[in-house]
Amino acid sequence: MKNISKIIKLIPFLFLGIMAIFTVGCDDDIKFQDLVPDYTYSIIRSFEVNGQTAAINHTTGTITLTLPAGTDTGSVTVNTTLPDGATIDPVSGSTVDFSGGPVIFTVSNNGVSREYTATIAAFGDPMIMTFSIGENIGVIDQENGTIEVTVGSQENIKALTPQYTIPGGTTSNPASGVAQDFTSPVKYTITSNDGFTGKSYFVSVTQLAAPIIDSFATSEDVCAVTGIINNEASTISLILPAGSDLTSIAPVISINDELTVSPASGVAQDFSNGSIKYTVTNEEGLTKEYEVTATAANSTQKVVFIGEADCINTLADDDAKSAAEYLRAQYPDDFAYIKIANITEAALANTNVVMLYYLTPLTDGTQYFATDTNVMTLLPAELQSGEPQATALTNWYKNGGNFFLAGDPTSFIHVLGRMPADYSQPRGLGNYRYTEFGCSGEGGCIDSNRPADDIWGLGVRDTNNSGNRRTHPVFNGLTFNGDGELPLYNAGTREARLIWHQQMDGIVSPGCCGQDAVLLFEQTVNAVKLGTLRWIADGFGYGAIEFLPTNGAVEANFDSNIGTSFAGRIISLENTIIGYEFNSNDGRVNDYQGNIELLTSNIIDYLNN
Repeated sequence: MKNISKIIKLIPFLFLGIMAIFTVGCDDDIKFQDLVPDYTYSIIRSFEVNGQTAAINHTTGTITLTLPAGTDTGSVTVNTTLPDGATIDPVSGSTVDFSGGPVIFTVSNNGVSREYTATIAAFGDPMIMTFSIGENIGVIDQENGTIEVTVGSQENIKALTPQYTIPGGTTSNPASGVAQDFTSPVKYTITSNDGFTGKSYFVSVTQLAAPIIDSFATSEDVCAVTGIINNEASTISLILPAGSDLTSIAPVISINDELTVSPASGVAQDFSNGSIKYTVTNEEGLTKEYEVTATAANSTQKVVFIGEADCINTLADDDAKSAAEYLRAQYPDDFAYIKIANITEAALANTNVVMLYYLTPLTDGTQYFATDTNVMTLLPAELQSGEPQATALTNWYKNGGNFFLAGDPTSFIHVLGRMPADYSQPRGLGNYRYTEFGCSGEGGCIDSNRPADDIWGLGVRDTNNSGNRRTHPVFNGLTFNGDGELPLYNAGTREARLIWHQQMDGIVSPGCCGQDAVLLFEQTVNAVKLGTLRWIADGFGYGAIEFLPTNGAVEANFDSNIGTSFAGRIISLENTIIGYEFNSNDGRVNDYQGNIELLTSNIIDYLNN
């Protein structure tokens, strides 16, 4: 009972405490209503830039958006949507500059304002802004994606190191500062950090011309003498034919258009007193001085190649040109070229050997042909009987000059009278007409795509001749296959004329085809048979013959229709299908070119001595 009475006594005090608590709670609620505004109607509902919607974080009051590579963030149009009655600054539709960093957008409604911080960026714009190689600035064409740079003549264009700049947020390949070979354009690719936007440039480097002379010739004519240029030693050597005038040479000098040369091209100079200095200058002011000498060759002219062209350079037939070039290189102190039209006895006064050779099937403009009964039309006009040039050659031969006849013009032996022939009359003693005229028409025969094991050459077996001819000086150093085959040609394309003495039937008896027939032929015309076609096993056919002088002792059965005033010798390779073709036409190498060249020099050496 005592406890209950104590509780009853405390009731007034408990009531007063509770009332105090309720009074304090009401005062706090009024203060909250005054300090916390309502932001419900002061927000940005959407934020668009260039048609793309930005991400809005209402909690942090931030807006973010990354635009495509290349966008100009300094001038973007912003469109926003707001609650009813709200306003925004900057206003929707404004052009805003974000290039300097974030921009504050303020939304206001019913006296309540809220700020949003907007950050608008762009992925890196893939482009090359500047490009240089050393001090040389590149010219950039952004539209076409090209860069052009000019560098000096002394630069190593195979190892140039460019330096270039690209925007932030991009990468490049190859990198700036990495050496490259600019002999051809180099591709550079710039890629944005968005991972899929890129741009490529092709960089071309032009190098200023170095001060050098490209060619130095005595004239513009194709037969001009071309100087030998040694850029390392800065010398040019002109070697002119024997007897050339050195007092007035107007050289034609070829240089790059950027260069100048002094003395100028085409200005006559006197080289008879020694060398003359020529100075070349380029756009950088760099110079190179050449010492130019001109000398007249001191050729003995013992070995002469004759042809229709003005010079070796213009010989139309590739085989004739190759043969002439070989002789010129093989006999530099003794060689001379004479145009057939210019032949006189005086021109041949010091000459020991004349080579006459060509194959006409692939020649443009000078194709000769034989009829079915006459081979003399295979000779140019100046070598026909009675012409001054033919007469000069005949007199030279009678006085001891020696001929090497090969290919299509072997019928010149008839013009010389050494093997007289009248193609209007039947064969017989004194009329040594050829007996086969295959491929006689214009152009001859051209065999193409022949296999490499189809080899043309000479048959020099004992059974091909009247005895062993493999020890003859013209075969020195040559290796024979089997029992006496000399391989000469196996390139894919072959030029051929089957015009030759197959046998001597109708002239002597026996005319074919044993060693006795060969011996009788040799005695009748005072000659030595050297071989036939490589496929033939007996004495059929005369592919290579040495015609001996007739002004001395001859055999008793020597043909009196042949003159006895010939003091010279002739070696004749009578048939083109023995494979004596100096230049292959299809580009495939003739495996036996060395045999052709050694056989040629052996014949020249033999006749020259």
